[in-house]
Amino acid sequence: MKNKIGVFLTGIILLMTFSCNIKNVEKYNEDFKGEWKTKVYYSPTKGDSIRNFLNVEGKESAFGVACEEDVAFKNCLIFQTGKIKFNTSTKAMQFGNSVSQIHYVTEEPFINENGEWELSLDSISYFKY
Repeated sequence: MKNKIGVFLTGIILLMTFSCNIKNVEKYNEDFKGEWKTKVYYSPTKGDSIRNFLNVEGKESAFGVACEEDVAFKNCLIFQTGKIKFNTSTKAMQFGNSVSQIHYVTEEPFINENGEWELSLDSISYFKY
């Protein structure tokens, strides 16, 4: 009986330790909040110029890859929505309940040498607009 209680308590402690690293991205760093986009680039997959979009707004957050360049989130190859969970130790971002597409913050939001807000997600630069 003591062994079962010990295993149970160890499991609870491990769960609490690992779950402490998961935060809502806006609570972790408010600088993430807002609308972001990449510079326009050519996509051989779409055969056209495209850009990626990121909107960080609580439950209404969205992430789009290879979207039309002039209209946010239009005709994206990948589109995810929902609250963004952020793992502070691995820098992984999860949108909504989807675990099939995990993205990694390679550089947190900062003001670059041009005075623009910039962040890097999966080694791609996004700029606040």
